[in-house]
Amino acid sequence: MKYIGAPSRQITKVIVVTVSTAMLLAACSSNASSAKAPNTSKAEPSRTQATAPRKVSEPAWRLLNKEVAVSVNGGLAWTTKALPPGIQVEGTSVTVTEQGSILAMDSSGTNLKIFRASNANSPWTHESLPIRWPAGVALGPTYVPNLVNVEDNYGTDVTSISVNEGGAQTGNVPALFVSDNGGRTFAQLDLPTSYGTYQAAMLSSSAGVITGGNSYQGVWFTPDGGKNWEPASIPGFAQSPNNTVGTPVAFGTQIYVPIALGVGANAKSTLYESTNGGASFKALTTQNHVGSLIVAANGPDIWLFDAPHEVVESSNDGLSWTTVSSPTLANEVASVELVSPTKAVATTINYGCTGFKTGCYYNTYQQATINSGKTWTENALSPTSNG
Repeated sequence: MKYIGAPSRQITKVIVVTVSTAMLLAACSSNASSAKAPNTSKAEPSRTQATAPRKVSEPAWRLLNKEVAVSVNGGLAWTTKALPPGIQVEGTSVTVTEQGSILAMDSSGTNLKIFRASNANSPWTHESLPIRWPAGVALGPTYVPNLVNVEDNYGTDVTSISVNEGGAQTGNVPALFVSDNGGRTFAQLDLPTSYGTYQAAMLSSSAGVITGGNSYQGVWFTPDGGKNWEPASIPGFAQSPNNTVGTPVAFGTQIYVPIALGVGANAKSTLYESTNGGASFKALTTQNHVGSLIVAANGPDIWLFDAPHEVVESSNDGLSWTTVSSPTLANEVASVELVSPTKAVATTINYGCTGFKTGCYYNTYQQATINSGKTWTENALSPTSNG
């Protein structure tokens, strides 16, 4: 399952997005109150219930300078496709659906432009969808770089797009689009607040969760297509500046949310799972350290990358865990494609500046494992510079 994170505790689904952009988006956020929602049953089904079916192979992709590289066998072989001319696309804005279609997003002001290709050899088509911004919100004349996150639920045909716009005169203004047919058509859902930065994990166009928010990060769920959002019931978690919520991951009917509870030496990372649409969560594991909080899910197989050179793995949906030492895995893991119980492809990053705000670079690399993460080898496409 793809799960893409910035190189810090502030987690987003990104393959290539500059650290300065993420910091600027966070700095622009402002407080807003949550919408009222009706009480909803939060009974959690038994943990012994059947899990989502195992996927044999997931598509993988990498954003190059003017191309997108696509793999339909978990990174073993790649095909490149030129991006549409003039489109401004970052790693947040590209996905490959379960059916193999390539989606690339470009948002500009009041519209979301969706470019589609059936495969790497098919031509691009596109449509422009008007964005229904919250009532009374003015984006202002100066925008920070757009942040567009795309997530595909590989156990279903559901694809979600989170759009976050902002400017010098506003905070971040969010919009959410969801598709039930692998990205062929989308509908916009309402969100609980007019400001904030959100990530989504949707089970359908009417049910799923969002994480994020404004000053304090939280987790909300909707059972009715965004008409109402209610805080999820998560044991041991409360909205606080000391807690960091990761980007949610959906696979089939299950939703996973990694959360860092506390700060500094006392912080612990906890992986939570919901099997009732996000109404309630149960803790699957708690570690004694906080890393990038990268999660990959493929049916009952779950890998948690929560420390440098270490992978915590489960083959039975979190009922038991094994810690695997990964000395050859790079420190900064940005995303993981879990191809099978033993095979995975990880996108890693290397970034910095040669001088004070000069000579800055952001390089992505790709590493693969065929022995459950014990050893990793570099993919032939590495490295690719994006800054």
